This record gives sequence, structure tokens and C-alpha cells, in this order.
Amino acid sequence: MSPEPEKKIGALIVDDEELARQVLHELLQTHPEIEILAECANGFEAVKAIAEHKPALMFLDVQMPKLSGFDVLELIEENVAVIFATAYDQYAMKAFEVHAVDYLLKPIGRERFEGALERAKKRIGEKIPPVQELVAAARPPQQYLERLVVRDGTRVTLIPAVKLDYVEAQDDYVALATQGAKHLKQQTIASVEAGLDPARLFAFTAHTS
Repeated sequence: MSPEPEKKIGALIVDDEELARQVLHELLQTHPEIEILAECANGFEAVKAIAEHKPALMFLDVQMPKLSGFDVLELIEENVAVIFATAYDQYAMKAFEVHAVDYLLKPIGRERFEGALERAKKRIGEKIPPVQELVAAARPPQQYLERLVVRDGTRVTLIPAVKLDYVEAQDDYVALATQGAKHLKQQTIASVEAGLDPARLFAFTAHTS
């Protein structure tokens, strides 16, 4: 009886730069155990592809227009092992290490890639740390959120911080009030306020139920 073929690991490549996606694709050619399920050029495509393909592994660019890599992780429910691709400074690198995720500094080298891949493969199936904590740790001092992201089914809403009227705590969720509408998001009110400019906190009064 022949042995069963090894089950492949489904992966997504998410980067707004075509060249960066090609580099990762080439680096993965020597890893037949990895099956590339989709390549995404932006965060919106990534959120949709994750829901559709349910990958075990994701190579995720941090800095993308409209939706960043952090935004993508905030909007998904699936548990995915993540390798960030980033040009962030050393301050952010420490945050990635502390929160037990791996990263590749662009331009990506093969040796570093191999190490990150092995580390991520061992983490498949483990719960990723809270995204809000990672975002806060990676954010340079005195740099605050410019907008918040909310997902409702397949719809993604971007709320500029300057247009946020107030935040209301509702059990495990917060209601973000803006321009006459409320958007529910599974997040603590403390973590929302921690990302906002304290000089503007008069505009972000928390209304508790």
C-alpha cells in the first residue's frame, strides 16, 4: 500500500507590488509542500480571498494603499499563520518579534525567507496574537490612527478618525458613530481610544451601555 501524499499547505501572497509577488512566487518554487491558492494586489482582494480559500499561511505586505496588512488581519475571522513583508524600521521589527509573528525585510533574501517559512509552518494552527496589540506596539510614538476599518459581511468601511463622533461600548463590541450612522466592531473601547490622538479625545467620548 503506497503512502498517502503529504497534504499541501495552502498559502496566499498579498502585496500591492507585482515584483514583490513574483519574488515570493519564485522563492516558493522550491517548496512543493506549499500550494499558492491566490495572489492579491490589495487588502480588499485579500479579505475576500481569505474567506474563499481559508489558507493556512499568508505572506502579507504591511504597507499597502487603502487597507494595510494590519487592517486585513483586523477584518478576518480565520486563523492564519502570517509572515509580514515590510520595509518598517527596527522599532516595528521588535514589535513583530515580541508578538510571535515573523517578518521579511524587503528586499527579501533566500536565507531569511527559508527561516521565516520554517518558523511559520510550525505555527500553523496556533492562534495569532490580538492584532490591536501588534498594531499598537509597531506604531511609532506619537503616531495615531488616521482611520478605523469595519467589516460587515463582505462590505468593508473605512472611517476617518476626524469623522468619528463618538465610541460606544457594547459588550465585546464597540459602536463607532460617524455621520449619523453606527458601525459595530469586535474590539475593546480601550484599544480604540489607545490608538487615537489624545489631543482630540474630546471628540471620542465613550458612551457605555
